Amino acid sequence: MAAPSPPTTLACDRSGWCALNNETALQALFGLLTVLGCLTALSRTVADPDLWGYLAFGRLFWESGRFPYHDIFAYVPTRSLWVYHEWLTGVVFYPVYQALGAPGLQGLKFALGLATAYLVYLTARRRGAGFWAALLGIWAVQVLFTTGYSPVRAQIFTYFFFALSLYVLESVRLSGRWRGLVLLVLIQIPWCNLHGGFLSGLGLLALYALGEALCRRPYLPYLAALLAASLVTLINPYGLDYWSYLFRAVAMPRPEILEWASVAQAWQAGVFRVTIILFVSLAGFAALLAWWAKWRELTPGLILLFTLYLGLRHCRHLVFFFVAAGAYLPVLLQAFGKEVLQSRAAAVWSRGPVRVAVATLALVGLLAVGGKFFSKNPLTLELPETPKNPQGLFSYPVSAVAFIRTHHLSGNILNEFNWGEFLMWSLSPSCKVAMDGRYETVYGDEVYRLHLEFIRGRPGWREFLQKYPPDLVLVDPTSKVYPLLMAAPDWRQVYRDAGAALFQPRQEKPAASLHNRP
Repeated sequence: MAAPSPPTTLACDRSGWCALNNETALQALFGLLTVLGCLTALSRTVADPDLWGYLAFGRLFWESGRFPYHDIFAYVPTRSLWVYHEWLTGVVFYPVYQALGAPGLQGLKFALGLATAYLVYLTARRRGAGFWAALLGIWAVQVLFTTGYSPVRAQIFTYFFFALSLYVLESVRLSGRWRGLVLLVLIQIPWCNLHGGFLSGLGLLALYALGEALCRRPYLPYLAALLAASLVTLINPYGLDYWSYLFRAVAMPRPEILEWASVAQAWQAGVFRVTIILFVSLAGFAALLAWWAKWRELTPGLILLFTLYLGLRHCRHLVFFFVAAGAYLPVLLQAFGKEVLQSRAAAVWSRGPVRVAVATLALVGLLAVGGKFFSKNPLTLELPETPKNPQGLFSYPVSAVAFIRTHHLSGNILNEFNWGEFLMWSLSPSCKVAMDGRYETVYGDEVYRLHLEFIRGRPGWREFLQKYPPDLVLVDPTSKVYPLLMAAPDWRQVYRDAGAALFQPRQEKPAASLHNRP
């Protein structure tokens, strides 16, 4: 009969130093450090522009008492049916924001982020990885929190459901208990209404069916689950029109949106470079580890290869590779550790001073990481008026909106792309916008093209003004169209600060005198 493991205690050496000198206690210590590390990685506070679109839809849904099938926020021509694939996110976010404010939304992000990390950990353990290998998997993929959890987007639901799908699929594959696939069918109902990323869940089912078929293992249950999961996605407010929208959205190019750039394009543009370095490093390490282990698991290998391909194609899909790597690779990492490192590591680890030093470092790490997390005011949402990063993303015309309200300005606003949803949330219904981040769900290609010509100050920049004349123009003073508007005889600047400039047609009597802020 095996002897019981010793209780968790504090052990002191002769010099009087105390340290956690027990495996269970050390696991608890490093587990807590990992949780704090995840929370710190999740603690971005600059609000994402898409958030205000969710909230605007949620407010319209809850206050109108009917489902909004037609856009009311834009003044330019829009599609006859507004297929908003993130509609349920807005329905969830709005009451949370109304009741709890920014802390409520940030808390929801933290909860789903930690749940996603825990599911990655559980999948690694389910596949046979030990505690330390699975924990290393979480540290290796922590970058997903800095790249995919901009506060607060619908993607947080997709990443959670993706990790849950991996856990269920691996449990089913390893146990042969097919009933677990029913859960993957049921989660598609909320998932497809929360975010269009539900396609990744269907893709996982398809790849598991293919991998198991190639391995000559049972694959029909996966195909049956895939068929059922696809059918239940029709439980949405738009029916088949939802899928018509998806086919168009998946195929459409988005060259002006950085997160849709390929890894090569993003590197050339100087964005996401830290994430790309970690991605390439992890992919290379995974390849070497698989080669060393002579890895023969075809199905997980297919998932890693496909998510690698998706990440190379579009930076916003890098997260899927990190999740898959964190779930699949720890068991290989553990095998490597046992064969190459265990004999040496065991001799070192058995020494009391080493355990004392490791525990001390972990405690110092806890204090440092915890201090960094709380110093960020992680439950807030920032609205900077000028960009806080080198890429010039995510600034808001907060003072310009206050000026518009104070002077009772209203009408149609020709605005910067990233400001549209914030203006919808802040100024509707007195003002309507020309463009916003929902563009493929609402606007036609021609409207988007003309808007881009205007903002970029290209030769045909006046065409948008002529086709869709606005009452107000709100642009970034650093944009290329700004000096053109300043020089235009038919427009006058009525407000400017460091982050935004507001113009009115010159032929109309200005609603207020010119205001400038440094």
